[in-house]
Amino acid sequence: MKIPIGKPDVGKDEIKAVMETMKSGWVSQGEKVERFEESFAQYCGVKYGVAVSTGTAALHTALTALNIGEGDEVITTPLSCVASTNPIVYLKAKPVFVDVDPATLNIDASLIEEKITPETKAILPVHLFGHPVDFDPILEIAEEHDLPIVEDASQAHGAKYKGKKVGQFGQVSCFSFYADKMITTVEGGMALTNDAKLAEKMRLLRSFGMSKQKKFYHPLLGYNYKMSDIHAAIGVIQLPKLDKYIQKRRKNINYLKEQVESPRLKLPNEQEYAFDVYYVCHILAQKRSDRDKLVKHLEKNGIETRPLLSFIPEQPPYAKLGCDLTELTRAREAHQKGFYVSNSPLLSEEHIRYLAHALNEF
Repeated sequence: MKIPIGKPDVGKDEIKAVMETMKSGWVSQGEKVERFEESFAQYCGVKYGVAVSTGTAALHTALTALNIGEGDEVITTPLSCVASTNPIVYLKAKPVFVDVDPATLNIDASLIEEKITPETKAILPVHLFGHPVDFDPILEIAEEHDLPIVEDASQAHGAKYKGKKVGQFGQVSCFSFYADKMITTVEGGMALTNDAKLAEKMRLLRSFGMSKQKKFYHPLLGYNYKMSDIHAAIGVIQLPKLDKYIQKRRKNINYLKEQVESPRLKLPNEQEYAFDVYYVCHILAQKRSDRDKLVKHLEKNGIETRPLLSFIPEQPPYAKLGCDLTELTRAREAHQKGFYVSNSPLLSEEHIRYLAHALNEF
């Protein structure tokens, strides 16, 4: 049996939507994009959606709209896809890394305040692997220090914090619709906000900074981050499936947690404040050597694995920042001991039983 790391659920309805859009004569940003923006924002409980070409573009656009620039500091997590931090550096700002909570692998809110300086201009938490960040303490810190929050919810569509969907907590929240995400537009992203002026500024930024009222007049230095109607047409079809996907992902993980009893392995752990959408099944071993042996065991049995994303401060572009790694021991240890396997909603019950058996066999 083969269990690939991820496979999008793209079928006849998505293909039909793309074909209809292609035949319509309008394939670039247009009515389909507006429809997807409105429906996804409504799903998340936020007023305005700004669709862009990728999740990275969403973060870059959001930070730019908040006037983050050279010399500014943005507090964020060291354990994530590097895409959550790259836009900070694009703007010549400085990422300030805060260690993670070992229970969730999300940023540890209790360590944020000590990192705030006069140069701190934003907090960028990541809802890693679909588990929401513990937001109340972050909101308190942000309010006390008058700092905007940019949520990176790229892996957390539909996740909830104390019953409220993620995406509603920051001044801006950013999502990805890459091929393996909770829903896909193949490539794409979106920034959400309740601030009408901020939404309008992000719309300008994604389209060369060009005024809507005056063609080829550019009051802002913008980017070319538009989403096409072809991509949005897929998103329009995918969105109504999201809750079903989440139910299947939760069922998969709950089964694995019931069946896998090895004290040497730690599976995802949903906190009492959280509704976790389990983007993937991440696993922590007791020791790095156990991790390496288990990965080989799973790969030998046709189960594809991936490292626990990136410990960003050790990536070559970030090593020159000179981060104190002794302050980031939990994130570094998790990266060394962890990995993940697929939790695709396309996995059958037989797949999940096979995965449980392989883990118990180890």
